Amino acid sequence: MGCDVIPTVITRAVVAEELPAVLAWAARRPGWTVEFDDPALRLDVKTNHPATGTPLLIQADLEGYRAVAPGWRFLNPGTGEAAGAPFPQPGFRPAIRGSIFHGNRVICAPWNRLAYQENHGPHGDWGALTNWTDAAAGYTKADTLADMVSQIDLHLAASPGIMP
Repeated sequence: MGCDVIPTVITRAVVAEELPAVLAWAARRPGWTVEFDDPALRLDVKTNHPATGTPLLIQADLEGYRAVAPGWRFLNPGTGEAAGAPFPQPGFRPAIRGSIFHGNRVICAPWNRLAYQENHGPHGDWGALTNWTDAAAGYTKADTLADMVSQIDLHLAASPGIMP
């Protein structure tokens, strides 16, 4: 999806403001690394699945961010492609209601534009992409990139493994 909602210079300024918090978050967690590709406006987050040790590459397409949510997806750590990407099984913990990991292999959260029907995701009930910070009351909430990575970590900790 082209996210020509706001100029790229604005997105870069917002990301520059939030990036130090994401990098500090990752630095406090063994096995987590974050790299920002400025020309492509992509954030690459690498970790291993806590239950299986499977390497994971989670990428956020930040084009149009904050006017629209990032596009978060799992990629194959060996190739950087979507094909063959390991995807976490949903897990349950009493502290979190449900899981952001679903059988559709999309991070199903209001802060992931790929979860919206407009981007072939399962949610036509969350409204417009530009309403992402107010969408889906009762679902996972993350208003910054560091919050989003932290939510992914929280849900990974409850995941029992990788989907077949």
